[in-house]
Amino acid sequence: MKKVILFLLGLTPLVLGFLMNSWMMKNQNSVLPFKLIGIIFLLFWVMVGFMTCKFERTPLKSAIIANLPAFSMLLFILFQEIILGRYWISMFGIATQFYYLALVNISSSIVGFLGFGIYFSVISLISFLFMFGSYYLGSYFKNRKNT
Repeated sequence: MKKVILFLLGLTPLVLGFLMNSWMMKNQNSVLPFKLIGIIFLLFWVMVGFMTCKFERTPLKSAIIANLPAFSMLLFILFQEIILGRYWISMFGIATQFYYLALVNISSSIVGFLGFGIYFSVISLISFLFMFGSYYLGSYFKNRKNT
């Protein structure tokens, strides 16, 4: 049951991405504080890691299960962008783009700074690394607190 909870928590960025997109479509004359949303989301992900790291035997296994949806979305993005050369026009193709929407601003700043060019696959990879790292950081804090 705890694995299912971890997996479902891993879908929260998708919900956040759909909410952000919905808000942007309804309020096209205003701008969201994207960097602030990304930072708050990463802090939330650290908190999720802190609270759920004991759901599995090791914090790494817990981090892998919680970030499994993120990894699968990353694979779908890589498939669409590199293999197909385009994104699917269906809801599934849109969902892969919305998954990392909360972290796109932060990740694209890093991609621009490093000079990789603006490829969504690279932005998504950096977003995934941020998510995995922040979850693992939360579980590290929990383990350190317990010892």
